[in-house]
Amino acid sequence: MIAMNLWFVAFLTLTGLNSVLSYDGTIEEPYPVDVNEDARVLRSAVKGWGTNEGNIINILTKRSYNTRQRIVQAYKSIFDRDLWSDIHSDTSGDFRLALKGLILTNARFLAEEMRSAVDGWGTDEDELILCLMLVINDHTLLTAVRNEYESIYNEDLEERIEDETGGDFETFLVKVLNRPEFNESAPVDVELIAADITALTGYMSDPVQLGEIVDLLTNRGLKHLAALQEQFYQDQNEELYTRLEEISSHHLRDALVSLMSAASSFHRYLAYELFASMDVSHLQTNATMDGKGTDEDSLTKILVTRADKDLSTIKEVFLEMTGRELKDMVQSDTSRDYRKTLLGIIN
Repeated sequence: MIAMNLWFVAFLTLTGLNSVLSYDGTIEEPYPVDVNEDARVLRSAVKGWGTNEGNIINILTKRSYNTRQRIVQAYKSIFDRDLWSDIHSDTSGDFRLALKGLILTNARFLAEEMRSAVDGWGTDEDELILCLMLVINDHTLLTAVRNEYESIYNEDLEERIEDETGGDFETFLVKVLNRPEFNESAPVDVELIAADITALTGYMSDPVQLGEIVDLLTNRGLKHLAALQEQFYQDQNEELYTRLEEISSHHLRDALVSLMSAASSFHRYLAYELFASMDVSHLQTNATMDGKGTDEDSLTKILVTRADKDLSTIKEVFLEMTGRELKDMVQSDTSRDYRKTLLGIIN
């Protein structure tokens, strides 16, 4: 994940707020579906010498999330084997990761991805931020991820994050992980908005109190944060994200801007992250990008977790933002079976 650029957050402000998710996926499932037959085809695809990647892709990218979970159950019932274990042993690399996201539940997939971000040598802070932003508006899924993590690894995710990170960035991650469930349909509390702006203005004065800023922003609902940004601009004649970028740095800056951007427009936040995950150094765009190459992990996480929810809307926003079709950029930026899988998801 590349740090959020000023042009994008300005785009959010100019194009309005949209914190409410639409259920608008890209998976077009044929009717009827025989999950037992799908299970048999998948078993044949991985059994014996060689792997039939085409059959695996055709089934998993053309079945809904619920149907894929039924296929996993049918596979276990018929063959007494775990579908993901079999496919894991027969695939590799980015292709394997994409299939993993299609086979596992969202909660288990994100739990394992968060584990990957904190396991081994070094911590992948960008992936931690992205995983948390992917569940920022789904408290049920956030809770499920925490429970899955503890069930799989016999350790508490919060404690592991505390061990692997530090300072105000650690505080941010832990507080987002422990966010309560907000009533996003309730009217905005205008008085609390005014009080928050007064408090933030004080916290951002010299000396800057980043801990207090993190505490305030992570304890507000997304609808509230969106309205807060609008009112801050009206009162201060300055964008809140600009001030946050000025007073913070590195991973904390990325985390704060990601939260505020997701609050302003969840779909545009993810559309930008998709754009940022691909190698755009050769493109003529409005963005100022680093051109560091493709971040396949981020690209995959977004596509597989949003495919059955709102990827159609994200595709439309992506085109609006960049002037380019998401499928065309994926086509030029990926290859082989990994490309086929992502294009199948994008539809």
